[in-house]
Amino acid sequence: MTFFLVSSIPFVYYSLSSFSLVVVLVSFWVVFLSSTSMFSNQSYSFLYLNDEVSLFMLFMTVFVLYVSYIYSLSFKSYYKMNMVFIFMLIFCFGAFTTNNLFLLYFFYECSLLPILYIIIKWGSYPERSLSAMMLLIYTSIFTFPFIMVMFSFYGLQGSFLLTDSILSNCSTLGVLSTFIIFSTFAVKLPVYGLHFWLPMAHVEAPTFGSMILAGILLKLGGVGLLRCSKFMDMGMLGAIFMAYFTVFMLYVTVVCLFQSDFKRLVAYSSVSHMMAIPILLLVNNLMSTKSLVMLMLFHGLSSPLLFMLVGIVYSMFSSRQLIMIRGLLLSSPLISFVMVLAFFFTLSAPPFPSFVSEVYFLVSSLCYSSYFIYVFCVFTFLSLLYNLNWLSAMVFSSATPSNMSTSLSYMSFMPLFMSILLCVPMSLLMFLL
Repeated sequence: MTFFLVSSIPFVYYSLSSFSLVVVLVSFWVVFLSSTSMFSNQSYSFLYLNDEVSLFMLFMTVFVLYVSYIYSLSFKSYYKMNMVFIFMLIFCFGAFTTNNLFLLYFFYECSLLPILYIIIKWGSYPERSLSAMMLLIYTSIFTFPFIMVMFSFYGLQGSFLLTDSILSNCSTLGVLSTFIIFSTFAVKLPVYGLHFWLPMAHVEAPTFGSMILAGILLKLGGVGLLRCSKFMDMGMLGAIFMAYFTVFMLYVTVVCLFQSDFKRLVAYSSVSHMMAIPILLLVNNLMSTKSLVMLMLFHGLSSPLLFMLVGIVYSMFSSRQLIMIRGLLLSSPLISFVMVLAFFFTLSAPPFPSFVSEVYFLVSSLCYSSYFIYVFCVFTFLSLLYNLNWLSAMVFSSATPSNMSTSLSYMSFMPLFMSILLCVPMSLLMFLL
């Protein structure tokens, strides 16, 4: 797999076709599926982990990169765009599948470089350099202490291999090391309090950059926490932070109610969904782990769809303010229909498969405390309120056709159609859990 990805760099760079990256993505998917089926009875190897986490996260990565690349073709910067996407694929493949703690940290940090370049190069506002700097500062401050923990882990285990710690049932690290590991990966989830870079980055990034940021990069923190959970003191973290995560998971949904910018609303909704990941991690049972993987998978499918709708609506109205976007049901029934589908998918309503992850979340959290039933009911009610807020404001309000700036062509709907078509087989992956 590594040889295939490295050898695809000159092909993508020197190719004259704008769809050369699509060929690489499809070929990567086929090669990865063949290699995992060949070694399906071997979950652990020296370099790679062929478990369900790496399988689902790589499927999600290929899906998000494919759809966002089709959306980015309007920029007509094929060479630069191809190189950014191929390096993003390499770094995410390394972070999701590596069996080495040092390589996990290396790819985790390198994954920042493509999104920083996307924000600075193709961002549409003058403040894009400030948002890129905020992203860099937040991740640097909270991830540099991880180097100390990494080498203390090497001193205890004699290697950086993660499977050695899993198979040998190693003892957990100290309180300070556990806190450093958690803050290193929690800053990119992000948990509330470490999230201030995320709305700025989403607002300043182009639409395809927001799709990559929400669909892939936020999952790196969850996968990192999942890989390092075996040698973290979960009892200590749960005693200190469980109440904090529970309260602010509800608070972020209240913040979403007061957002007037559609893109900031979707960004804060990502924070509210990602706040469930540390709660599931601290519950620390088999069902919570399955719920965590499904939640990351389905959020990686629904969040890029919402950001794509933000970009399409912005191209129609030249505004992201909910008070300016009115009457979509009359002006564009197709977009209105897709928005209704995205509403139910984001709300995790049946028959959408994201409903299964929410049920797993409820059942696994009830194993930790029976009071979570009240938290879950309030969280579901507040999520329904802010989702109904944007849906009713844009779709079912009175029409204002004078605000329309452009008419959309069929090419504008192509990435939207592809995302919906690919969401169906991707959602069926939950039956493999």
